[in-house]
Amino acid sequence: MNRVMNSFQHATTGHRAAFLVMAVLLLQACTMGGQMLKEADSSSIIADNEIIVVGTIELIPALGKEEQELSPSGVIDLAGYGGMNRNRAMIQFNNQPEASNYKFLINPKLDEMFFFKIPADLKYVVDGRVIVELGRRGAVSEILLPTGLKIDARPGDKAVYIGNLKYTRDDFNSITGVKLTDEYKSAVRQFRTRFGGKYKLRKAIVKPIPPRSG
Repeated sequence: MNRVMNSFQHATTGHRAAFLVMAVLLLQACTMGGQMLKEADSSSIIADNEIIVVGTIELIPALGKEEQELSPSGVIDLAGYGGMNRNRAMIQFNNQPEASNYKFLINPKLDEMFFFKIPADLKYVVDGRVIVELGRRGAVSEILLPTGLKIDARPGDKAVYIGNLKYTRDDFNSITGVKLTDEYKSAVRQFRTRFGGKYKLRKAIVKPIPPRSG
């Protein structure tokens, strides 16, 4: 009987561990098939096929301290996915106007100027969201941010300022308004503080992607 019980306990423990691993894999699947791009700092080297995008994503009203639930019960978040979304947005870039299966993502802090290094051909902002709640199978609740924007990047650019996107939400976390403001002077000051005179920041405010004809 003891052998049977020990075998049963061992199997139960094994299944529990397998479940936790599976839960982690499912959680990580939110960013599989894509690449999380890194924020740039003073030590970053910008290759010929890269640019730094500078801007701000603002949520109005801002997220409350207890508003996000990013630590689902029974999940070991080895990849730190919860922390990657804490008071942050997920913004997807692409080299075409539509989203694709392979994602290039940045996760800027909300309400703070961001400086991310991206491939220069990713001129389209095709998706945006703020994860409010994570479950065992990934995001349960999200705030979807309207995007459909194009960056006015030009050959030779090393850094571009794309503007400050302000998203107003209602009590149901639906976006009720979007406002784009130009805070280029502030961006230049923060850019110089971070990078010195290493690169020049050009204003390249995003514009709505025009609808396709036909």
